[in-house]
Amino acid sequence: MNQAKLTTLPRRLLAKTSVLLLLLLWGRASVFAGEAGESPELPDTVSIRQLLQIVHDQSPRHALIRSQIDVAQADVVTADVLPNPRLSYGRFDQAGGRWNTQFDGPSQQNVTVEVPLLLAGQRGARKEAAERRVGVAEADAGSQYHQLIRDTWRLFVQLLVGQQRVAVLEEAGRELERLRAIIAGKESAGTASRYDVLRITQESHNLKARLEGVKSGTASTAGELGVLLGFPNWRPQANGVLAPIGIVADTGTLWAQAELHNQALESARRETIAADSGLERARRERWPVPSLLLGTAFTDRPYGNTTFVGISVDLPIFDRGQGGMAKASAEKQAALLERELALAATRRELGRAAEVLAGRRATLAEFERDVLEPLPGLRQMAEDAYRLGKTGLLELLDSSRSRTEIKLSHLDLLVAEIESELDTLTASGQLTVAFEKMK
Repeated sequence: MNQAKLTTLPRRLLAKTSVLLLLLLWGRASVFAGEAGESPELPDTVSIRQLLQIVHDQSPRHALIRSQIDVAQADVVTADVLPNPRLSYGRFDQAGGRWNTQFDGPSQQNVTVEVPLLLAGQRGARKEAAERRVGVAEADAGSQYHQLIRDTWRLFVQLLVGQQRVAVLEEAGRELERLRAIIAGKESAGTASRYDVLRITQESHNLKARLEGVKSGTASTAGELGVLLGFPNWRPQANGVLAPIGIVADTGTLWAQAELHNQALESARRETIAADSGLERARRERWPVPSLLLGTAFTDRPYGNTTFVGISVDLPIFDRGQGGMAKASAEKQAALLERELALAATRRELGRAAEVLAGRRATLAEFERDVLEPLPGLRQMAEDAYRLGKTGLLELLDSSRSRTEIKLSHLDLLVAEIESELDTLTASGQLTVAFEKMK
């Protein structure tokens, strides 16, 4: 092997090694990037039960809501910790005057340890107040989770009804195509004009444009649902039957359930308990905290040592905890008022929701009985009348358009009743109960 080859061999080896290292580093970085942006496996089509299970188990939004409980629990740890002792050190050196030249110079050093003593029960009061705040955080998290379920359910209903609207319009499009075939046949037979063909063609194109608009709105609702739950790239399809939930619209029964399950009322109740604990803590904090002092002082030339024991305490002459007591008392009064307002608002909202639900339920039942049920017969009558020449194209198109609008109106009435049921379940605090029953 010549000298040139010997010289280039290490360079080639170094170049290959560098390339391998770069590839390994790039691959590792890609793995880390994939792990950082990785999202859980989510189905393309979900039922309401599956969707609410995803909200509970996988949604980052729910995890964010739960994190406020961890923050409150950290305050409990802080409240349970004893105050730190304080170590102080000082040195005295003679700066002037007469001193003994036999020594390098007189000096004195002091070391003191100060230990605060919580003798008035401040530690227990702080811990209890922090634990009560944890209870408030849990109730607040439950209320936010309750609202998240409400918003998720509402969007699921909007997504499902959007898909149903698409199905209705697609069915209407197929019906127009069938009618256009009938009109084209009559034109060939000389019993229909060219205007009839153009008119129904326009109607078909208009329906297609409307269908595209509904599809876009449905896709937007799917994206809004994914963003709500913390999955911005998820576009699910709804699986299920658009039907009322079927709850009982009795105000007395609903109010009894609200007293047990409404998270807003529970949060207001726990806020009152936490305010009582805060007031007790303020009472305890009024007492000054004494400190036990332990120390030693010594000289080096000549050597001498002495010990020191003492106590230090603030004199409550000016600050006797008036500010803390006033704030705690005001917070308790505010918590009581908030609870009263929450009770009144919940009762009023529950009564309103139950009344609206009863009205919409009656409207839907009347619409299905008087308008929706006769629809198939009206369709056949309109087509027969057109074939026999008793009516014209405009009457036939109007009949087809009316049937489509009636079906869409029925979907709107269904959604209105379901949303009223969701409002009623929200006010009575039974949304999570309804979800538990689905499992």
